[in-house]
Amino acid sequence: MAAFDENDYIPKRFGISCNPPQIVVEYFKPSKNKLYHHKIKIKNLTKEAKISDIVDEIYKKHTLYLNNKKINKVKIIQLIEKLREKYFAQKESNEKINGEKKTKKTVNDYNREFDPNENLNLKTKEEIDKIKKKMDEYYEQNNIKVGDKDFQYDIRKEFDNNGLPAEWDDDDDDLI
Repeated sequence: MAAFDENDYIPKRFGISCNPPQIVVEYFKPSKNKLYHHKIKIKNLTKEAKISDIVDEIYKKHTLYLNNKKINKVKIIQLIEKLREKYFAQKESNEKINGEKKTKKTVNDYNREFDPNENLNLKTKEEIDKIKKKMDEYYEQNNIKVGDKDFQYDIRKEFDNNGLPAEWDDDDDDLI
């Protein structure tokens, strides 16, 4: 992949997504005559978090896409405020619908806390131990053991293939 050239992009518009909380920057690359989307996950979104701290962290990690000459910082602040408002409104609404707060961590909670693209080879042993400990906590919170009320033996699920052909396993049905 070629290096990102900050002179060869034009920001077009922004979007927000609540699940997981993120900002999407749509930009046009004249040299390729294409539109692209760059997703910026907001990992530390809480009701108490300072917007300025969140913005500073975003600008550190995504400097190339959030060039101050092309994107006004005030716009990013407004987007994060809107995202936080919608995210917690949606979260509270879901909790009311479910009737109780979830104690289990979801995949989105996990992805917000751990960056799947992060290179763990660059981490110190202490940092890796801390990450492993947190992963163990997620596992223990979501592990369903024999005897738990949610335990089911031999769960089988059909997954939607989104209209894509899945012939790769059709021949195996005749062998059984």
